[in-house]
Amino acid sequence: MSFLDQLLKQIVRRLLKVSPLRFAVLFLIAAVIVSVMIVLAIDFLWDGHYNTELEFAGVLTPFLDGLFLVVFITAMFKEIREEVKRREMAEEQIRELNEELDAKVKERTQQLLEAQNELVRKESLAVLGKIADNVGHELRNPLGVMNNAVYFLQSVLPDADESVKEYLDIIHDEIASADHILSDLLDAVRTKPPRPESVEIRELFAQLLEASPIPPSITVQLDIPEPSPLLLVDPLQIQQVFRNLITNAMEAMPEGGILQIRASAEADANALTISVRDSGIGMTPEILPKLFQPLFTTKIRRIGLGLAVVKKLTEANGGSVAVQSTPGKGSTFFVTLPDNNLVKE
Repeated sequence: MSFLDQLLKQIVRRLLKVSPLRFAVLFLIAAVIVSVMIVLAIDFLWDGHYNTELEFAGVLTPFLDGLFLVVFITAMFKEIREEVKRREMAEEQIRELNEELDAKVKERTQQLLEAQNELVRKESLAVLGKIADNVGHELRNPLGVMNNAVYFLQSVLPDADESVKEYLDIIHDEIASADHILSDLLDAVRTKPPRPESVEIRELFAQLLEASPIPPSITVQLDIPEPSPLLLVDPLQIQQVFRNLITNAMEAMPEGGILQIRASAEADANALTISVRDSGIGMTPEILPKLFQPLFTTKIRRIGLGLAVVKKLTEANGGSVAVQSTPGKGSTFFVTLPDNNLVKE
């Protein structure tokens, strides 16, 4: 029984693919041929002779009956085809709706994750804010005293042996490191309103690179268009942003590499994008969503405030920051800032 069902289904599928006219012609021909053969067989077996009137009736009757059936079956097949098309269209619409729903769910999930990350970041900043004012100022006073003491000892002991000078340098560097951590802490939780000024990009990076101790193993590539763009931003805050990014890039290349700084502006976008790229160790995809959260770090002797400061100061100046990274191939940070104007020749 199952074999017969499969055979009938195959026949129906093939018939649905045949045009109505061809189906009608084939059906009438088959009906006439079968009828003629049946009439001839009965007539011959009845009396051994062929009757012309009977043969004509045997052809005309199935032809007329077949014509009626053809009209009926053709209309039925037409309706079946239309029903199949309607179902196919419905299935296609359902598939498109499912894809659209999946896309919306993914988009909404991503928005919720971003909102959650932002909430975590703000909560962390709120916690830091409660201790920043008290601890920050209380620690800076003794750090300043120790720094002055080191400077005094270096001045009055010019002939000290090398071990004493080495230890004084170590103390000086550790004080500077602690002061830098306190600065990041205060900047992360207490950003002052920016005081916008016109800042030339090439001059900004010239000052930063001159003040930053670039190791000989790191090659700096500066790609800034001529004439150098101007930005309407707070100079001190933007210097802090790129100082942190350059420091992170150098720390990501302990064996040396290429530090590439590139600026690109589009007149229609009214913004300037500056990228800081290193050829260092890179980061895994799991780290990137947490990168700008306060207190998140993968480095030894760091408390995870540098990139939080980058994000906060960039947003305070109306910009945004993003990152791309590939493990083993390096990272690129993109800082997009509002464009004041482009210097024209």
